[in-house]
Amino acid sequence: MDRILAVDRSVCGGSGTCEAMHPQLFAVGDDGYAVALKTRLVDPADIEAADSVIDVCPTEAILLTAAPGGADGDG
Repeated sequence: MDRILAVDRSVCGGSGTCEAMHPQLFAVGDDGYAVALKTRLVDPADIEAADSVIDVCPTEAILLTAAPGGADGDG
């Protein structure tokens, strides 16, 4: 099942852990806060990578939720 990846910028501390672990999914912007480079994840490897970041984000800012509507469309 597809997943939606997001960063809650209201709690992001800008530690850069997400970008260091998986730069294909995350970047720290010029403002110092993380952003998701992909929002709709369909590749199981990307979903697993995002899930691994959830476990180590110091502020719990990484969000991974079920995508509505199944496999249609892209982020």
